[in-house]
Amino acid sequence: MATTVEISIAGRGEADAPLLGDLIEQIQDFFAMLNGVAETIAGDATERFDWKVVGLSKNSPARITVEAIPLPGHADGPDLAARARDITVGGLRQIISQGERPLYWNDNVIEAADRFLRRISGSLAATSVGSLDPASPELTVGTAAAVQALKNVELVREAEPVHPYREIGSFEGYIQNVGTDGWGRPFIVVKSRLTGGDVKCFLSGEALRALEGEPVAQVVWRNRRVTATGVLKYRSVGRLSQAEVSRLDFADPGERLPQLKDIIDPDFTHGLSSHDYLERMRNGEA
Repeated sequence: MATTVEISIAGRGEADAPLLGDLIEQIQDFFAMLNGVAETIAGDATERFDWKVVGLSKNSPARITVEAIPLPGHADGPDLAARARDITVGGLRQIISQGERPLYWNDNVIEAADRFLRRISGSLAATSVGSLDPASPELTVGTAAAVQALKNVELVREAEPVHPYREIGSFEGYIQNVGTDGWGRPFIVVKSRLTGGDVKCFLSGEALRALEGEPVAQVVWRNRRVTATGVLKYRSVGRLSQAEVSRLDFADPGERLPQLKDIIDPDFTHGLSSHDYLERMRNGEA
């Protein structure tokens, strides 16, 4: 059976008609959630499926039906879409009832869910999500449920972050802080030179020995440029937030790098102008 998603969006007022902007953004945010779940299931950001519109209702409330289609080279794309759809709907049901992160919901999914729910608690009266498949879960979120879900979203945000993506590698940045956490684990906070985001780095191996050998690291390491190498932990695709660092490579401070006066040799052309020197070089006279 084809993988479908059916969304019904009700606005406030007697006609149940949503504003155009709310309608479009609500649909976009639901599929941002679904696609984020699919990325987490698959373990990468490769697009394996897309959606085509197969039904539009003129009745109120507004209703749209879409069907998953595979992208080239990914015949199993609709199967992944079906699984992500069911997990997304189940996750919405869970976030309404409890403040725990649903399975496969990374930070990008949480942010899309926040926007989706805030719209229901504001300009929209309700949003229903289901499928043409009678075996798939269906859910209607009204104002009261959305308000409760938003409280639980905040609980999830405040909880210890999850890191569905990990890789061995390195990143470069500037040390902002040095300290220990509540369990006595030494760490440094490095502002990524690429993204500008702060990354908490727990130290081990050579990196820990370097810290132990510098009693005033809190002072002398601050703002130093460093390359941190180890296990990098991503909260979502491309969003690095934590690392287990085993080696730190410090860049030389600017005053220790070669200066212009160290590079320029005023006697290089033996007093000749650059034009005359190059002319002699061409003629083999230099």
